[in-house]
Amino acid sequence: MTTPIVRCAVYTRKSSEEGLDMAFNSLDAQREAGLDYIKSQKHQGWTAITTAYDDGGYSGGSTDRPGLQRLLDDIRKGRVDVVVVYKVDRLSRSLADFARLMQTFDEHNVSFVSVTQQFNTTTSMGRLTLNMLLSFAQFEREVAGERIRDKIAATKRKGVWVCGQPPVGYRLPCEGDADFVPGDRTLRVIEPEAELVRAIFNGYLELGSLVDLAARLNAEGHTTKSWTSSRGKIHGGRPLTAAFLYRVLTNPVYIGKIAHTRGRNNKSVSKQTEVHQGHHQPIIDQATWDSVHARMGTIERESRHKWTHTHLLKGKIRTSEGHAMSPGSVQRPVSKRDDCRRVRGDTARRIVRYYVSQKAVKQGFMTCPIKTINAAHIDDLIRGLVLDHLKNHHHANLRDQQPETRDRWIREVVHRVVVATDRITVELIHERIAACVDAARDQGTSRAASACDSTKAVPACPFTPEIEDRGQHMTLTLRIQIKRHDGRRVLLSPDGHDLLTTITPDGCPVTRDHLVRAVGLAFAWHRELTRADRTIESVAVRAGVTAGRVHSILTLTQLSPTILRSVLTGSLGSSVTLLDLLRAAQRLDWSRQAQALGA
Repeated sequence: MTTPIVRCAVYTRKSSEEGLDMAFNSLDAQREAGLDYIKSQKHQGWTAITTAYDDGGYSGGSTDRPGLQRLLDDIRKGRVDVVVVYKVDRLSRSLADFARLMQTFDEHNVSFVSVTQQFNTTTSMGRLTLNMLLSFAQFEREVAGERIRDKIAATKRKGVWVCGQPPVGYRLPCEGDADFVPGDRTLRVIEPEAELVRAIFNGYLELGSLVDLAARLNAEGHTTKSWTSSRGKIHGGRPLTAAFLYRVLTNPVYIGKIAHTRGRNNKSVSKQTEVHQGHHQPIIDQATWDSVHARMGTIERESRHKWTHTHLLKGKIRTSEGHAMSPGSVQRPVSKRDDCRRVRGDTARRIVRYYVSQKAVKQGFMTCPIKTINAAHIDDLIRGLVLDHLKNHHHANLRDQQPETRDRWIREVVHRVVVATDRITVELIHERIAACVDAARDQGTSRAASACDSTKAVPACPFTPEIEDRGQHMTLTLRIQIKRHDGRRVLLSPDGHDLLTTITPDGCPVTRDHLVRAVGLAFAWHRELTRADRTIESVAVRAGVTAGRVHSILTLTQLSPTILRSVLTGSLGSSVTLLDLLRAAQRLDWSRQAQALGA
């Protein structure tokens, strides 16, 4: 009877590159031991594969090794029957990685043999022995890592730069230095780079803006530190960014100190940074450091003080693909769409809040159909949906509550909001709805404002969502479309109508002052022009605007009575801007005006 051939692959690994250039190194010794073991099993048909699976200079804590990946690829292609190693920790020092490797071996009917630790992985006792050996290997690796981290911490306490490329402005000693001592790692100042560091600190004190400072330094030709690694790869030399400047301004190395952060590799341990006095020469004096950080703290406090809006759906909104949508904000200059500010002549910047898909952030905006959503719009829409549902189906009118109390209850009852290209699904928690209804009933109403108090205006959705009871959750599904409107991405109904109507607690629509003011100015200027001695130029001079602006606003007198009534009563869609009204007014056909504005 012919003995079947068993194809055996020998895998070898060494953590460091030390000694690999020798004629007979550790990898050769491991391979020779494996080949000898295969020869001892020749009577069972074992035959060594000529392909070498060697990893020199690779840690066993990761499977990202070229030799191991070649071995796994050949296993998947059915070219290997047995994997032979000198010791089990040569394959992996991670228990989780080893379990995954063994699962791959089992899926392809591949056996595993250790030359110095003989066991059979096909038996339960063999697996137990293997897991015990691997646990000790992982323990040894973790203990070695702790010893290395403790040594680094002890060295930094002595004020010595331990490892890594020094920051901009500094370098390590080299043999060309007059006071060079082998093993010395005291940082040396690079004067041209030190001038850049001083310019960063002084420029921040002058401008107070990291973005503006980065733009100025880039215009002057400055870049990040450029250096070449031991493998010949060039790093750095890139334009300065606000993030880079922030790291420079917060790095205590520039005042002669060394920082050490603990807990970086352990998620269960919070990070703690210790600062020790270093032996190197500081570039920045303590007074400048204190002034910069005092200003940074002042700007942060002012920013927090000015921030009055919150993201209602923070942590609760996701895309239909399951990706989280994170809150964010950006400052924009006043544009033509900022109608209220333009009519009043206000030139202040505006803050735009939004939610952005993490898929768009990590994989590119072209990969995600949702991308970003205006936070004010989606927050108001969900606020209106939830408030209408609580009032119509549970007789709880939260519109009478203070905004802080109202929004807190909305976050309580909302479990999750899922946004797709054609619908929005709001999941409500049954238990929290009952608690909200009880609280609203106990608190009663505290309405003290007039029926049309716009300071308490809240949105309402004129469309009825689809309601489904799913046990613990109640879902509200609203059909939508995401469309670019006047340069913005807005949420509309499937037939193109606005999803929100702003009303007061008593149900009165809220007018938009800048639209009413623009219509009033149009008719006032038109009446003024009917006088014999008035021209557009004279009206513009008296109003303090340009003649073109007067001519543009005057077209609003051509709007149909229905549209004018919608503007004056607040029933016009919230997505309609003053620019939309001006464009529609240029169409003398009233039906076409209504079609253009969705009225």
